[in-house]
Amino acid sequence: MVYAVGTLFLKRALELGQSPRRVIVGSNLAMGVSFLPLLFWASFPKGEFPGWMWLAPPLCSFLFFLGQVGTFRALAGGDVSVATPVLGSKVVLTAVGSALLLPGAVPGRFWLGAALCSAGVALLGLGGGGKSKGAGRAVGWGLAAAASFSLTDVIVAKAAPHIGLALFGPLMMGGVAMLSVLVLPVWVWGGLATGVGRGWLVWGVGLIGVQALGVLSGIVISGDPIGVNVVYALRGLWSVGLVVVVGGWVGNREAGLPWRVLAIRGVGAGLLFLAVWAILA
Repeated sequence: MVYAVGTLFLKRALELGQSPRRVIVGSNLAMGVSFLPLLFWASFPKGEFPGWMWLAPPLCSFLFFLGQVGTFRALAGGDVSVATPVLGSKVVLTAVGSALLLPGAVPGRFWLGAALCSAGVALLGLGGGGKSKGAGRAVGWGLAAAASFSLTDVIVAKAAPHIGLALFGPLMMGGVAMLSVLVLPVWVWGGLATGVGRGWLVWGVGLIGVQALGVLSGIVISGDPIGVNVVYALRGLWSVGLVVVVGGWVGNREAGLPWRVLAIRGVGAGLLFLAVWAILA
């Protein structure tokens, strides 16, 4: 729910004239700051584990950064009720990819999940309400972001328990924040909270930072990235519902779309969620 509200705020900031670059950098910095307090509980890991795992935090930083770029390009080019549900496909991509890359036969439920996921993405793309190009762009960037995030989650689940959440999290998200120099130079960062729509931007990036801390903590503590993403996939349903219920109040332009379009997107989001459950059935 926090993610869905955050993206709704950020979409409004984009509509008011904030650039995608400012939104990306603001979100990355907010996540880096959100993880800093964990350093108070950090300690150097004492157990033995492969040395390559120390490469996991910077690798996850890079993959997560790519996912962030894809996410906000999807939001800038399309609607929240399209981009956010498509991101829910990352759990399906993780599960199906593992089945295809590992030895042994692929269970039938994985193909069912892949089919449901494809149908859901198709409905989200077709329900463009006269903005089919924008919807298609949102689907494409959203799928690219989902693939990058899914690989990040697998690596986090593998390496973070050995290094420790209190150390791994700040290293990873601090790296994401530093990679923001590839988007905007450091001397511009101080002026991010300016211009029309700055209030929506500040609140949106703050919520994105808080939800990132919760999701990464859930993955590390449970050791179950697929299970965490099953719950996280609900953000697709929340996003469609929020657009319908409060979209007009926050000035979101999607609230004016025909009910038929929003209904199609709701069905598409529902199919993505069914695909998640089919994988785990």
